[in-house]
Amino acid sequence: MTVSRSSQENNRAIGRLASLVGNVVANLEAPSFHKQLNEVVAECNAALEVCLEAQRDASDRDESVMTAAEELKQLARLLTVVDRADAVIIMRQIRRILGRCDVASA
Repeated sequence: MTVSRSSQENNRAIGRLASLVGNVVANLEAPSFHKQLNEVVAECNAALEVCLEAQRDASDRDESVMTAAEELKQLARLLTVVDRADAVIIMRQIRRILGRCDVASA
């Protein structure tokens, strides 16, 4: 099985983001003398934006983009199986989709 170059780049970017999120957590738990919290957060935000932009670009090219109904069905299933802490993340995604639906119907 061959992994495309863009997929490999995306995986690296997500891995880097995960590492940077870990750095933010570490700095919150024990402030570092090497990097200030605002530097670590800024670096993490920049990496997050790169990942989100790559996802947007991929979605623009992808003809099988999920509809709001499909996303809501998937999130509803996830809501029943994730632990309580992760449920909040799922609920925020549901709120985001419902907001899109509300704007579209206005």
